[in-house]
Amino acid sequence: MPFLKRFQASLESLYKPPANKKYVIAYSGGVDSLVLLYCFKEINIAVRAVHVHHGLQTVADDWVTHCQETCEQFDISLDVLYVDAKQKQGASPEESARNARYQSLQDNLTEGECLVTAQHLNDQAETLLLQLFRTASTAGLSAMPAHRQFGDHVHLRPLLSFSRKEIEDFANENGLHWIEDPSNQDTSFDRNFLRKDVLPLLENRWPEVVTQLSTVAGLQSNNLRVLEDMAAIDLANALTTQKNQLKVCVFEVMSMLSMEMLKQLSSPRLLNLLRYWIIVTLERQPTRNLLEEIEKSLIGSQQDANPDIVFSGYAFRKFQGNLYLLKTSDESQVQKDLDWNPSAPLKLPGLNIQLKAITSTGEGLDKKLLDESLKVCFRKGGEKFHPAGRRHSQSLKKLLQEANVPPWERDVIPLVYFGDELIAVVGLWVSKGFSVGDGESGWVVDVEGL
Repeated sequence: MPFLKRFQASLESLYKPPANKKYVIAYSGGVDSLVLLYCFKEINIAVRAVHVHHGLQTVADDWVTHCQETCEQFDISLDVLYVDAKQKQGASPEESARNARYQSLQDNLTEGECLVTAQHLNDQAETLLLQLFRTASTAGLSAMPAHRQFGDHVHLRPLLSFSRKEIEDFANENGLHWIEDPSNQDTSFDRNFLRKDVLPLLENRWPEVVTQLSTVAGLQSNNLRVLEDMAAIDLANALTTQKNQLKVCVFEVMSMLSMEMLKQLSSPRLLNLLRYWIIVTLERQPTRNLLEEIEKSLIGSQQDANPDIVFSGYAFRKFQGNLYLLKTSDESQVQKDLDWNPSAPLKLPGLNIQLKAITSTGEGLDKKLLDESLKVCFRKGGEKFHPAGRRHSQSLKKLLQEANVPPWERDVIPLVYFGDELIAVVGLWVSKGFSVGDGESGWVVDVEGL
């Protein structure tokens, strides 16, 4: 089948954007993305192009000029995106540049548009080998999908079944002119080393090795679908909810799983579930080390062991038979003592809420306190408190435990003081010594979001 007909069939099999919405091509100026651009033009499908300026090469500005001239020739609009692609801590240079590129591309898409990139058969084979050498799981060995969710959009790779030679031959036959990235010759980069040194040696012995490696990636992708189908079933069985009586929560609960259900699973099935849970909840790919640490330190640990496992701005904790996935907060901003005149609302730094006095009848604090200067503090340890309606005072720690307040919230619940007296635990209790009786007018501390 001719190249263009194969391309059109591949594209149509993957996805069609909504009416009046365009495909968006990531156009680097290299031969692969140029052929992608040319194919869309030849089959008369409306597109726009985006070029990412990484700033890593001295000729990067010249590439912008080349891409602009090509798009003008093809009568295709072009956006140029400037990104900071310098190496980030904990990431390789290639990974840092790739992350910056894809984030800028995603941010550029409008509702209904889908991204199209030019990865091909050889890229797929190289990716599989890279993942294999990194001891990747099935998810990594499935390499690059031809169709994937990309935030709120879709990402397509319609050239995955085309070899690099086929693409270059097609470009030469049609008189196309492209740019060459000099960094592609640098074999200190793993992918270039595979492309320039390893794969030619393998192809000399096994001429079909690139196609075979791509086939293996496809088989692993099928296996991944089965694993994710099983994980979805396990997740539905393990998901749980818990009523929270707190009005002030510093840590947002993203999701909870039943520890009882998790402990019934074999270790491989448990890790498969945890991976899927994190991906669907956070849209982030967890590492194997993270999954194994959650299994060992939280699910498989003693009841009193409760470490705080942090991951990319989130935390995993366990409490009362549930495994929590929490969005973390800057507790240092939350725990500063604040003066408060209850006649005006009080914003709490780090919580995105404010405290406000509202009138009440038969409950709450004495109205005389509205004219006093109060203080809002946070638990430091050793506090005693006597809630209204109870016979005796108790340690605040024990009261919070009995109220099933999660440990991570106990130190960040606002406490209202009058002088040295703790008169209210916001969202839970008021002090017996400062409360009103039945039918009496009083006030309570209300919590409002900002």
